[in-house]
Amino acid sequence: MMARLKTFALPLVSFLIGVSAALAISWILGENPIEVARILVNGAFGSATQIGYSLFYATPLIFTGLSVAWAFKAGLFNIGAEGQMTLGGLAMAIVGISLSGLPAVVAIPVAFVVAFVVGGLWGALAGWMKAKRGCHEVLTTILLNFVAYGVSSFFILSVFRNRDVQSPETEVVGDGFQIGAMEWLGGTSPLNWSFAYALIAAVLFHFIFKKTRLGFYQRMAGGAPMTGRLAGIGMDRQTIIAMFVSGGLAALAGASPVLGFMFKAREGFSGGAGFVGIAVALLGRNSAFGVVAAAILFGALTRGALDLDLDTEKVSRDLATVIQALIVLAVASQVGLGQLWTKMTERMTKGDRK
Repeated sequence: MMARLKTFALPLVSFLIGVSAALAISWILGENPIEVARILVNGAFGSATQIGYSLFYATPLIFTGLSVAWAFKAGLFNIGAEGQMTLGGLAMAIVGISLSGLPAVVAIPVAFVVAFVVGGLWGALAGWMKAKRGCHEVLTTILLNFVAYGVSSFFILSVFRNRDVQSPETEVVGDGFQIGAMEWLGGTSPLNWSFAYALIAAVLFHFIFKKTRLGFYQRMAGGAPMTGRLAGIGMDRQTIIAMFVSGGLAALAGASPVLGFMFKAREGFSGGAGFVGIAVALLGRNSAFGVVAAAILFGALTRGALDLDLDTEKVSRDLATVIQALIVLAVASQVGLGQLWTKMTERMTKGDRK
C-alpha cells in the first residue's frame, strides 16, 4: 500500500515544490502569488476553449513523453525526440502533399505509418550505433537532432516549399490528411483528434509493457540485461527495437501541429516538445497514464501562463518555463524525496506497532 502511495505522492510533491517555488519568485518580484495562481488556473481551465488549448499543447507532449518513457524502460536515454518529431511531421506533410487525393479513411493511417517508420528508423540508427559500435545514445541522439533539423529545412525550403508565401513552410496537405477539430471538447481552440490518438497510444503503451512478450523483453533490457543474455535474448536487438519504437512515437507528435492545425509543415513546428517530453516522462515516472497526466499539466501551464502577460505587471508567460524547470529539478531530487518518504513511513510503521 505504501509503495503504491509513494508512486503517486513523489510526482505530486515534485509538482507542488516547483509551483510553490515559482509562486515565491513571483511574490519576490512584487506580484500576489495567490492572484498569479488564480490566473494560471483560470487561463488553463476557465472555459471550453481554454481547456482545448491546454489539451492541444499537451498532445505532442504525450507522444514525446511516451517516446522518452519507452527508451527509459529499456535502459536508454533518448534525447532525440525533437529531431524524430521534426522528421515525422515532415514525413506526414510530404505524404499529404504527394498523395493529396487519398480519402481520409486511408490518408491518415498512411501518414501515421510513414511517420512512425521514418522516426523509428532515425531512432534505430542511434540504437544500432549503441548496440554495435558502443556509441552512447545520449551523444548520438543529440547530434542526430541537428542532422534532422538540416534535412527538414532542406525539404521545407527547397523541395516542397510554398512559393506563394514568404514564410518558410510547405504546401498544404490534401483534404483527406487534415485531422478534424474536437469542437465539442475544445470550443474554438485548435484541439483536434490527434489528442484521442495520443490517448490510444498511451493505452497501447500500457498494454504492451504489462501483457506482451515484447514489453517483458524491453523491461529486461533495461533492468536485467545480463539475465536476458543468459536466457538467450538478444539484448542488442532489444536496444535497436527500443530506439525504433521510441523514435516512432516521437514522430507521431508531429500529427497535431502539422495535420491537425497548420495543415502544412513550417520550420520549427516542433516547438521544443521533444525536449519537454523528457520532463514529462520523468514526472510521469515512465508510466503511460502518468505521462498523460504530466503532459496535460505542462500543457495547462503553457496555456495558463499566456494570460500573465495581460493580467500582471511583474511576471510574464515565461513563468511557465520557470515552473517546468523547477518541477524538473524537484523530479531530479526524487531520490532524496524517496529516502525521506521511506524514513517517514518507517517511523509511522514503528509507531503503529508500539
